Amino acid sequence: MDFNLYPVFLEIMRQGSVSKAADALGLTQSATSNALARLRVQTGDPLFVRTRNGMLPTHFAKDARPRIERAVEMLKGVSVNLPREAQELRDLRRRFTVVMSDLEETLFLPELVEQLAVAAPDVGIEVKAFQRQNLQDNFERGHIDFVMAHLTAPVKNLVSKSLSKQEFVCVSRADRPDINGPLSLAQYTTIGHILVAPDRGGTRGVIDDKLRELGYRRNVVCSVPHFLSACLLAARSEYLLTVPRLLGERVAGAFGLRVHELPFSMPGFTIGLH
Repeated sequence: MDFNLYPVFLEIMRQGSVSKAADALGLTQSATSNALARLRVQTGDPLFVRTRNGMLPTHFAKDARPRIERAVEMLKGVSVNLPREAQELRDLRRRFTVVMSDLEETLFLPELVEQLAVAAPDVGIEVKAFQRQNLQDNFERGHIDFVMAHLTAPVKNLVSKSLSKQEFVCVSRADRPDINGPLSLAQYTTIGHILVAPDRGGTRGVIDDKLRELGYRRNVVCSVPHFLSACLLAARSEYLLTVPRLLGERVAGAFGLRVHELPFSMPGFTIGLH
């Protein structure tokens, strides 16, 4: 039995509306509707009937309201009346679902697994691919625990912590003779490019938007969703690839790549744990 659903029940009783209850609770309407659907299954009663005058409670809901109110008030007092003991990390026994792209997998996952093996040996991790679509819903349904990413669109009710600030660099095959010194803007806009578009795809990204502001454009020859495959393509072609600095420096030796500073000013971004 999920007692977290009962505050939703009480708020719908007070408001007579799912949308107003969602606003009062700080939830989305879909999350509130989902909680009501689960509560209907849990109680075996429709609880509310939708009418022109709002959500009207059933006889069962009216009879159950006083008992649910008393139970919720008792549960509210638990955190106040009982001493809380912080759980040691080593005592945790559970599996966390973490969403990240292959960028965060490369930059953070090896160290995370290594550290957890020592600090929390009974904690497991399931990594799922980053997809912006349904991110809010997956959080609310409890399908994921953490997202490790740079989030450009707001997600309600997230607690976030900055992990790493990144700036962009360009990488190319290390043995190509035509880029001996600093990479020039003419070279950058003339040589073909590989673009990493990890979520929405396409042949334009933030670099192209910046170049457009400066009155330039580049030639994107190939667009891929993964950073590591893009690094392999750069190592086996004449094309350039723009990546976060930490990734470029980490894989340069293994892939036979050379790291170049961008020939124009480009804002960085922050990877966070959400």
